[in-house]
Amino acid sequence: MNTNRAEAERLLEIGEELLQKRDLKGSRELAILVQETEPLLEGSDQILAIVDVLEAAEKPLNLNNHHLDWYAILQINRSSQDLNLIKKQYRTLALLLHPDKNPFSFAELAFKLVSDAWAVLSDPAQKAQYDKGFEFENDGALCLEVFWTACPYCYRLYEYAKVYEGCCLMCQNCDKSFHGVSIPSLPPIVPGQEAYYVSWGMFPMGFVFENLGNGGDVVASATRKR
Repeated sequence: MNTNRAEAERLLEIGEELLQKRDLKGSRELAILVQETEPLLEGSDQILAIVDVLEAAEKPLNLNNHHLDWYAILQINRSSQDLNLIKKQYRTLALLLHPDKNPFSFAELAFKLVSDAWAVLSDPAQKAQYDKGFEFENDGALCLEVFWTACPYCYRLYEYAKVYEGCCLMCQNCDKSFHGVSIPSLPPIVPGQEAYYVSWGMFPMGFVFENLGNGGDVVASATRKR
């Protein structure tokens, strides 16, 4: 048996496990290693396509908002006005990411993001509006539907873009994967307090709101009050 191929298959399995946990950096490194070990083995290019799209979706256009960068998701220059180039890149990514062809985790989400990017950038009216600056809310912030979810292991709260609802997410606090279930309502914010205790359900919980420093993501850490 080809030892290189066997090693590449093993690395690909590990890369898929990391992708399931949403460890995008680790999954990328393994996929690149697979390509270097056995370039003809299928799968690594599909994982890389997923990782590229998800990473692009996690980087907002502005540190003060979470508006998705459709150009980055399609991996083209933001100044590009070449519709044929946009179409070519969309078709390339769509073939790699289509859930019927791509068996890896988050393929469906990545495919949806690419399709949404194509829907905006292929329509002259939508693209012109997008390039001009989008629609602003009254306070000047860009609109994006979000939801809150919580890690069931360490009680840490996270705010994600709505497209990630129902996905398998990875807690950045305890490194465990969990299902991104939307929380109907957050504990009330006490004016002037960054950390406080509140009775949520059966247990009194302590919350601390903070920025992660990676593009404005907001989290709230929660601990059991003893």
